[in-house]
Parts: sequence; C-alpha cells; structure tokens
Amino acid sequence: MTLQHYSEPVAVLGEGPVWDAQGGHIWWVDCDQKKLFHRDPGPGAEAGILPLPHYPSAYAFRRGGGMLMAYRNGLAMLDPATGKSDPFEATGLDFSRERFNDGICDRAGRFWIGTMDPRMKERNGSLYRIDPDLAVTRMASGLVVSNGISFSPDDRTMYHHDSRSKVVFAYDFDIDKGDIRNQRVFIDFTGRPGNPDGGTTDAEGNLWIAEIGAGRVVQFDPRGRQIRAIELPVTRPSSVMFGGKDLSTLFITSMRHGLKPEELAQQPLAGCLFHTRVDVPGMEEPQFAG
Repeated sequence: MTLQHYSEPVAVLGEGPVWDAQGGHIWWVDCDQKKLFHRDPGPGAEAGILPLPHYPSAYAFRRGGGMLMAYRNGLAMLDPATGKSDPFEATGLDFSRERFNDGICDRAGRFWIGTMDPRMKERNGSLYRIDPDLAVTRMASGLVVSNGISFSPDDRTMYHHDSRSKVVFAYDFDIDKGDIRNQRVFIDFTGRPGNPDGGTTDAEGNLWIAEIGAGRVVQFDPRGRQIRAIELPVTRPSSVMFGGKDLSTLFITSMRHGLKPEELAQQPLAGCLFHTRVDVPGMEEPQFAG
C-alpha cells in the first residue's frame, strides 16, 4: 500500500473530505482558514480554492445542485460556483454551549450532524438530523466532541464517534423512519495512543477511522476487530473518504493545528491531503434531498 500526498494546498485544519462522483473531484475544507478546496485527483491537476464567509464544519452535496453547508454556528445553502451562501435557521440549538462539527448524509437524503463543546470539556454536544424539509431534530445528547458519522452498507447500523471520550458508538438504524436506538460502545479507544476522529465505511462494512494523535488510519471489521493500520508521516490525521472512479482510493485529511513549532518542523507534510489505493472499495457518498 503506497501512501502519496498533494503538496498543495496545505490546510491549517484540514477536514471533511467528500467525493463528488459527478464532477470527479475530491472536496475538503480548512476549518481554520475558512476555505473550501477541491481537485481532480489526477496527476498535474490544480486545486480550486473557495473562500467561505464563516468557519466551516461539515457539508453535503444536494441532489438538486449546490451544497448544504454547516458552519460552526449556522446552516446555509452554498453555491460552490459563485460562493453565495444563503443561511437558514438552525432551530433547537444553543450556540453559546455547542457548535457544529462533523456530518454526513444517509442514503435517504437526510443530513446527520453533531455538535461539540467549544472548549472540548463538557458534555454539551448532541447529534442532530436535518430532514429534506430543513426540520432539525436532536437525536442524541451528552457528547463532548461529536465526530465521524457513517452507515453500514445494509443501512441497519449507524456509527458515531465521541472523539474526546475516546468512544465509537453503534446504533440500530431505521433508514425508512430516520430513527436510531440501542446505543452501545462499538470500539473503546481507551489505552490507545490516539482518539477517533472522522470515519467512513467500505463496501464490506469495515469501518475506517482517522486516529488523531496516533498518526494513522485504522480499519476495523464489522465486529469491531482491528484489521490493519496505515501509518502516516503526520500525527494528526482528521478524516477519511473513499473516492476515485472505482471508489478504491482512500483520501485522508490532516492538520497543522495543535502542533508545537518543533513538531511542525518534524512533520513538514502536516496539513496535506494524503491518498492511497485500497483493496476494498468504498460506497458512493449520498446527497442531501432538500
């Protein structure tokens, strides 16, 4: 397995890789510098950079065009061609105690997004479901840093990380109703060198997790047993996503944020987007139905 990287652009806080199958581009954000990146993964291609009006957290492509964008403290419809951002109300949230973090669509076109305590200390975070009619519903609470939402190929299980608590939860998932129940600990990262950040599932139901602080991406089987680890030349990988024409390229975002000057000197590739070929492909990323 050969690990490669793109030398530009370098993010301070790279996050949120999303593969656009229609456009053939990988997209990701710099949550610190308020930027949205995209690029053709082919050799020699240049990246596009879109400045954003606010700090981004998570986003999804819309079936009718454009994006649903979650900023730290608000929601909007974004036109990535023009940069126009039209906000809409995020009801039921208290942005004095929580802010948006990671999110993803299910295959029915709902957008699931979590929040986190801005100081990453208190259990002020929750998990929300945004329906196509833009109704916002709280689905779980008591989280410190909600992260890494993904779904099994049969749509019967949702995985959800609390990074600060070092736990990956599993829920029984009803895709028809958009309900979750029976929360349980799927993987406990206690005692491991890193924490579970962003994650995704492949076509065989294996869960891939960026283990931030440990400098690796770890693959677990559907029973929660570790299969492999991809070692990285940076300590703070943040998220993962499958892409490419055959969905067999794993893209890995990383960050410079949180590194001391001496650590940055030792990790010149921190903040780069990495990619590697894998033997089991991923699944096409769902789009928001609203």
